[in-house]
Amino acid sequence: MSGPQPKYPIKLTTAEEAKLDSLIKARNSRQGEVVRAKIILTAHRQPDWNNQQIAQAVGCSDRLVRKWRKRWVESQCLTDLPRPGAPRRFSP
Repeated sequence: MSGPQPKYPIKLTTAEEAKLDSLIKARNSRQGEVVRAKIILTAHRQPDWNNQQIAQAVGCSDRLVRKWRKRWVESQCLTDLPRPGAPRRFSP
């Protein structure tokens, strides 16, 4: 597949790579975080692939790949940002 090279290259340490591998293999991991970890690991292991190839391998959209590559480079985190909404009326 042809296309532009990704804007945010992913470089992981061996500890980060092991952590993401264990997140993928864990049975109690959230599926959203598993998909994000697969995106980051595929981008690290296949640096010559573009976003469309990674999206096809993982099974998601290339928009999602772009979003999580950028977010990983900026914050090294796979968690969602807080969602907007009305403040809670009752305390937890």
